[in-house]
Amino acid sequence: MEKLRGTVTELRRGKTVSHNPKTGTSVVHAAVFRLDGQLVKIVSSAPLVIAEGQELLVVGRRRAKLFTAYAHRNLTTGAEGHESWATRLLVTILVVAAALWLGGWMGGAYAVVFGATFVALGAAMAWRSLEVMQAIVMLKR
Repeated sequence: MEKLRGTVTELRRGKTVSHNPKTGTSVVHAAVFRLDGQLVKIVSSAPLVIAEGQELLVVGRRRAKLFTAYAHRNLTTGAEGHESWATRLLVTILVVAAALWLGGWMGGAYAVVFGATFVALGAAMAWRSLEVMQAIVMLKR
């Protein structure tokens, strides 16, 4: 986990809106920009309060040439935000529990393969949630 601080340039924004009659509408906000030359990506369920020329502090991971920010603070306006972690963690718990129940109900070799697959996917999602929580803590320091 790493912190970056700098001035926002080359800001590009986007959002995806999806509607499900059962769960309602969900919106995902995204921004890609340079922070003192480093390419940064932020994804959030809340609107991003970022503008060209503002100073930002981000915490996340660098993969190749892209820095993925899990948590951020706009030092110009004081606004903070982070990638959603609570919903992902809750869905992980529910999916893994359902998969284990269904695998037990199916029995045999299918249960082992089914259960192992969903436990592995759940572990990956839980790990990402823990990384986001760690980034939020680092941002506060």
